[in-house]
Amino acid sequence: MATRNLGALDGLRAVSIILVLAAHMVPLGSHDRTLAAGAMGMSLFFVLSGFLITSTLQSHPDVFAFLVKRLARIVPLAYLYTTIIFTIIVFQPVDALLTDTFLANYIDINAYNWHFWSVCVEMQFYFAVAIAVWLLGRRALWLLWPSCIVVTLLRIQAGSFMDFRTHLRVDEILSGACVAMAFKDTWRGALRFPTPLLLCAVAAWIYTCTPTTGWLQGFRPYTTAAILSILLSYPDIRIARLLSTTPLRYIANISYALYIIHPITYFGWMGTGSFWQRAVKRLVSFTLTFSLAHLSTNWWEKPWRAAAAGLIERRKLLSAADRPPVTATE
Repeated sequence: MATRNLGALDGLRAVSIILVLAAHMVPLGSHDRTLAAGAMGMSLFFVLSGFLITSTLQSHPDVFAFLVKRLARIVPLAYLYTTIIFTIIVFQPVDALLTDTFLANYIDINAYNWHFWSVCVEMQFYFAVAIAVWLLGRRALWLLWPSCIVVTLLRIQAGSFMDFRTHLRVDEILSGACVAMAFKDTWRGALRFPTPLLLCAVAAWIYTCTPTTGWLQGFRPYTTAAILSILLSYPDIRIARLLSTTPLRYIANISYALYIIHPITYFGWMGTGSFWQRAVKRLVSFTLTFSLAHLSTNWWEKPWRAAAAGLIERRKLLSAADRPPVTATE
């Protein structure tokens, strides 16, 4: 399994959150451009998530450890956000419950939790794949291939290419999972002209993320997966090295917090005023978003992840202690 090119993968994650922030916080000139930027950012994020999660389960199919790590990564900041929003800013306990159970993408998306749709898609995928692996073992991962194709066909049939509902969006995660299962070290350097290939994949990705391209948007998961596959296959090309730079890796490190936090920095008064007033407020919003994301990642989320790692390690020790001793036999 290929996880050597983590620097470039971090860079792709950074690009994904930059695109999402641009779609939500920067005037891009038209509604179609805004939708395209958001679709580009989320497709990168989902494909990377599917790749990394499936790589982990292939190497270490420990469902308990997998779920503990995922919950420790997602839940602490998500619950802190919903507590602040739905008890301090507005008192909406039902919306808080729907968001905290990661069902909001099917039941209730409103002005305060609309961006949680992607977290819901991710968490529903995590639980589904965890149950499958728990019941069937590692071979359950092969179900991801037909599942990906079925979801894409459903999307094309429904004509719904930027849907919030998992059954019409999860093929972006599943395509990354398929890359994880298919990739072999023999792919490295197997094709000539990697940079032109990557540029063609990027052009196709941009095209399939554009809302005016109709049913061709159904191929967005696969153009995104092509970008990931080429970067994994050619970790030393210049573009991959650029993606591995320290600033992008830092942004990738705080990307989850950036995503969860950023809407509260331009709610209400922060989103009003003339063009120049809003421009100044957006600079303040970006500063607040990055500052709060840095603090959250390093001071709020990090202890929870450390606690999860400790819990997993203690479970391993207890499991080892419960095993009967191995006796030598002649």
